[in-house]
Amino acid sequence: MGYNYNYCTLMGRLTKDPEFKQITESFCKLTFILAITRRYTKDHNGKHETDFIPIRLTGKNASVGSQLLKKGSPVLVSGSIQVRNYEKENERRWITEISAENFQLLTHKKRSLDSDNHAVESPNTHCNDLV
Repeated sequence: MGYNYNYCTLMGRLTKDPEFKQITESFCKLTFILAITRRYTKDHNGKHETDFIPIRLTGKNASVGSQLLKKGSPVLVSGSIQVRNYEKENERRWITEISAENFQLLTHKKRSLDSDNHAVESPNTHCNDLV
């Protein structure tokens, strides 16, 4: 048994509207950049830095994501880190991105009233609830 484990969970906001591509009749992909702010304590002054992480969804998750995700959307993404390379103009280029297996749109819960006038909260939208 090896000691390899490649799984990550990230939470952030989309920097712009995602890009949807229909590759074949049965396969599509959705790509977007997730902005994640993190705090660091260099010199103990609590500054923040933002990381911009490329995310790729495929298949049904890409179709659902193209309908739900927009610029500024808060989202929780889980998947694996993938590194790939290609050659352009005789130079090898590397891309590190998250191949997302799952995502959850994080929104403020809306309150509505049920038939007895009791407050009911609607849940966050999870892609598996829609597929």
